[in-house]
Amino acid sequence: MSNRALLTMFVVVHLSLYFYIYPVKMIEATSSGHWEPILVGFLIEMCCVWGYVKGLSAFPGKDIVDICTTVMGKWLALLLLIPLLLYFFLSSNITHSFEMASISILLLPNTPTYFILFLYIIPLYIAWKGYEAISRGGILVFICVLPLVIFSLVSSMSNFDLDNIFPIYDTRLSFFKKPMFYSAFFAHAGFLFLGFVKMNYKFPMRKVAPILGVLLIFALCSVYVPMLIFGQESIIYFRFPNVLTSDTVDSEWVVFDWLPTFFVIAMIAIAMVEAAVSFWMMATLIEKLFMKKRSKQKRGIAVIIVAIPSYFFSLYLDNIDTLARYTHVSTYLCFYSIIGIPLAVIFMSLRYRRKPA
Repeated sequence: MSNRALLTMFVVVHLSLYFYIYPVKMIEATSSGHWEPILVGFLIEMCCVWGYVKGLSAFPGKDIVDICTTVMGKWLALLLLIPLLLYFFLSSNITHSFEMASISILLLPNTPTYFILFLYIIPLYIAWKGYEAISRGGILVFICVLPLVIFSLVSSMSNFDLDNIFPIYDTRLSFFKKPMFYSAFFAHAGFLFLGFVKMNYKFPMRKVAPILGVLLIFALCSVYVPMLIFGQESIIYFRFPNVLTSDTVDSEWVVFDWLPTFFVIAMIAIAMVEAAVSFWMMATLIEKLFMKKRSKQKRGIAVIIVAIPSYFFSLYLDNIDTLARYTHVSTYLCFYSIIGIPLAVIFMSLRYRRKPA
């Protein structure tokens, strides 16, 4: 796979995480200087990506499961990677529950949730086909959907009230004391899929930094665009601030009758790609850690093992209190995954390089 395709997937996976839960958490984390916690998150992610890629470069043609079992053995690999599997499971279901809620509210208000969740069949099928199919679909979605997302954000600028940007900074950095700041780090875990791709070449970090800069702009827009329209006092009560933002656009000059519908469809298309990546990573972990021989049939079984719990767990996440409880657990697993896993890969790469031939 080319660097361009891999970097495109890097962007798509991250974008899918910015426009639902992330702005809500950032707005709740601080009442001023929202750019500060966003920037801190991206700086931490840049360090984690650098360490992750640096460690993976010592094992060309191997994914993270192969690396762990080769260097540490099967049982230690299980201990290291089972929390990662749990994080993927919790994070994907919590994130997708908000996306499915937006579908239920805006597109299919009379359709039961248990029927809407059958949309999981699409990313599950793509996950079963493998990463190459996910990548092709991700590139197509990127080309078709990204312009609509940008259009939705730019068209809202006419409704900005620039006074809402103040206070522009928080000298006390009070967001460090808010749990919401830490729970928003799920949006910085998108780089973990790089450990499953089996890269046979060195991943170009010189290109990742500019891409993270572009993603930083999208993250800032996901928070500041709705805030500049509604203000901090109002937006704190919104569950889908970016969807409501697109609803403020004057429909007389917009080619679409109702822009929020197209915005939700665009974000769901991106979310389907991210869901396929999540299901593919979980299926890969299950297949390699718990199944003895790999085959197309075993891959299908692994995908089914992922699909059934995901469906019923998503049905269980039916209210805000339940979501908050599992979000708390997911936050700990998130920091383990984005910091602990890269550190483990770095240490394993050092041990592997020092091992005599």
